[in-house]
Amino acid sequence: MEKIKTKSSLGLYVHIPFCLRKCFFCSFVVYIGKNNHKKKYLTCLEQELKEYSQKRIKTIYFGGGTPTFLNGDELTRLIKSVKANFLIEENCEFTIEANPDTIDFPKARLLKELGVNRVSIGAQTFSNRYLKFLGRTHQAKDVEKCFAALRKAGFDNITLDLMYGFPGQTLGELKDDIKKIIKFNSEHLSLYTLTVEPRSKFNIQNLKMPSTQRLGAFYTHITRALEKKGFAQYEISNFAKPGKQSEHNCIYWKCQDYIGLGAGAHSHFEGTRFWNTSSVPTYLRLAEKGKPTVDGKEKLNKDRRLLEALLFGLRMNEGVSLCILEKQFNAKFSKQTKEKISQFCKDEFLILKNSHLKTTLQGRLVLDELSVRLI
Repeated sequence: MEKIKTKSSLGLYVHIPFCLRKCFFCSFVVYIGKNNHKKKYLTCLEQELKEYSQKRIKTIYFGGGTPTFLNGDELTRLIKSVKANFLIEENCEFTIEANPDTIDFPKARLLKELGVNRVSIGAQTFSNRYLKFLGRTHQAKDVEKCFAALRKAGFDNITLDLMYGFPGQTLGELKDDIKKIIKFNSEHLSLYTLTVEPRSKFNIQNLKMPSTQRLGAFYTHITRALEKKGFAQYEISNFAKPGKQSEHNCIYWKCQDYIGLGAGAHSHFEGTRFWNTSSVPTYLRLAEKGKPTVDGKEKLNKDRRLLEALLFGLRMNEGVSLCILEKQFNAKFSKQTKEKISQFCKDEFLILKNSHLKTTLQGRLVLDELSVRLI
């Protein structure tokens, strides 16, 4: 892969698989578990990030699993390597994902000292029964301990993840989760439905998942409850207090450029999307030999970029300006696309005013379907 040559600022995403392991349909293989294996992965990350050395970075995001399962020395090594190789902008948003049971006060204080200024806690639910169902390693009480440790360390930008749509979940259980997560008074909340992937353990169990109508009712209830408590929805799955929107995630939704490092990480630069091999062993083997870890790339033409900018932009409550997008990509929306947009407006899924297009609440409930029809 050619080195990126740009003076513009980029987002940086570092992918660290949970326990650096890979799950398969018929077997479960732990590739990374011992300290020497973790060191090997960090060495490979350092090797890869040198390919983009001296690029200007405006957001940093450590995710893809549970980066905080790394110990203090390993986190220090990784963060110092990032700082040594990139030009980090002042006031850079630096986020790290965390499982509630991987953060105590010493680690929280270390992260603060290393420059991390935003933490995303994977709370998911406050029902120990559903946490066990998900195979999570933490219990509900660990969320409170983790949050308290981060606050004590000085973090004033914390986001909590909430999952809903469990098999058999009742509205009462959902309300209980909402009530508990609001009490933390975090700056940001992210909302997810339980998604059953093919070949996953949930798919094998042939679980009876909630209907689309029930999920829609849950979603509507959650959005209204959060808005009453001062959380403004700015994207289909994200809510924030004033000034606390995720800058890094907005880079994705606004189709801006970012670099992804690590096994399975994706990148985007000036209309070219490229991604690393998702196999951890293959990633390690290639990186150790100094070979490219990129597994594929796709060059998007201006019409494709225009359409993707529309689809991603509609995820955000502010919507998009059709005129500005056409100028940005020097392309025009097709007659068919304009006709579909017009019909969706008549159906009250979208609102179009002075070339500015955005979704209604009803539209956000079926945005995936709208997107498929717009493609």
